[in-house]
Parts: sequence; C-alpha cells; structure tokens
Amino acid sequence: MNKQPRTVHEVVDLTGITARTLHYYDQIGLFKPSIVTEAKYRLYTESDLCRLQEILFFREVGFSLKEIKQLLASPDYNRQEVLKKHICILEAQRDRINALIKLVEAEIRGGSTLSFEAFSNSKIARLQTQFREEMIERWGNTDSFREYEETFSTQARKLQNEQLDAFYSFAQELFERLALYEDCSPGCMEVQQIVKEWQQYISEHFYNCDKQMLINLGNLYVTDKRFSNFINRNGSGDLAAFLNEAISIFCNNPNAI
Repeated sequence: MNKQPRTVHEVVDLTGITARTLHYYDQIGLFKPSIVTEAKYRLYTESDLCRLQEILFFREVGFSLKEIKQLLASPDYNRQEVLKKHICILEAQRDRINALIKLVEAEIRGGSTLSFEAFSNSKIARLQTQFREEMIERWGNTDSFREYEETFSTQARKLQNEQLDAFYSFAQELFERLALYEDCSPGCMEVQQIVKEWQQYISEHFYNCDKQMLINLGNLYVTDKRFSNFINRNGSGDLAAFLNEAISIFCNNPNAI
C-alpha cells in the first residue's frame, strides 16, 4: 500500500466513496483523517485506510454507521477475529457465484436439467445473521441493538428472510444517503430524488404508494418511535423529521407522481 498520506480526491478514486460521504463520516466521528493541514486539507494515512476498509466490511454485512462506530470504539474489539468472520462470508459469496457460473456454462453446453439451488442466498444470509449476533454479543450494546432489530414495519417482518434482508439493505442505504444531506434543504433536488426512490420502492414491493399514502407514512415516521429509531440510527440528527418534511414538500409538488 502507498505509505504516503492520501488526499480526499485520491481516496475517492481509490474507493469509489464520494467526497460528501467522507465528509459525513468525519462529521459523525466514524472516520476522521489523521492529518489536517493548516490549509484545512484532509490527508488519510495507511492506518486510516485500514479503518475505512473495516467500515466497508461491516457495511457489506448490513450494520448501520452508528452501529459500526459503536463496535469499533469497543475497548475489546478484535480486528483479526472480525476479519476471519468476514472471510467465511466472502467464501460463501464466492461459492454462490461459482455455482451460478457452472450452471450457466451447463446451459451453454445444452444442459437441460433444471436447478435453482445456485440462486439461493440462504447460506450467506445465515452467516451474516450469525456474524451480526456474535458481534452484538461480544462488542455491542445488546439492548440498543435488540431495539434496532425489533423496529420498522409489520409488513417487513412478514417477509421471507431473503426478502427481509433486501428490504433492510435498501432502506438502510437510502436513509444513510439521505443523512448526507441533513445540512441541506429538505426540498433540494438530491433529497427529493431520494424521496421519489423510496416511494417507488414501496409501490413496487408492497402497495401502491400514492401521495396521500406517502404523507401518512411520513407522519408515522415521526409519531411512531419504532420507525423514528430505525431511521435516526442512520443519521446524526432527527433524520425521521427531516424525511417527513422532505416527503411533505415532495407531495405538494404538482409534478410529483
């Protein structure tokens, strides 16, 4: 690895993470540069990039940013042990890809045997769940994490495991992306686009989410603590209230669907 400290631009090129995301990680105390010059340029050392890699590993498994910060701050956190657990998950992902490749190759050769086993993500989901439980048990605030697991919609809890994983993954990614704009107007283009994506996702996977339904959901996000807690775990402030305001603006826009 390059021993020279890297600039924000270099880290962006290296990782694909946006400068805004790096700034947000810095703002919430999750990932700060070791060096800040007199001119306020942020420089990241090799040790910094190792921490960023750990953050991305946890994100791959589905932890929220606040959870990751809590785990990494634990005095008993064991990096080597965590990495070994990650290898098990990555190997399961590799095996699934290899099985899919073999299935496609068999089809190309004219194979006619129907098989759907290779499409299953159950082993990976099982390992991820096991990993998550072990991390919470050893280094997490168990009560806090249990509350996190018990939140969000009743409909989501009725889904099959793989569908539920996909839902939580999408929701968490969307809310974390929304949190990047907490210091902006809820009516800005980027925030309104995120609201539109959320509306479309709900309509495609649950029920027709028209303007009135979306407004009702927005109100629920601030009045029901289960929703508020889930959403706010992904931001630094009252992200649920911010989302509710953004939804109100979106639904009062005559051009919105």
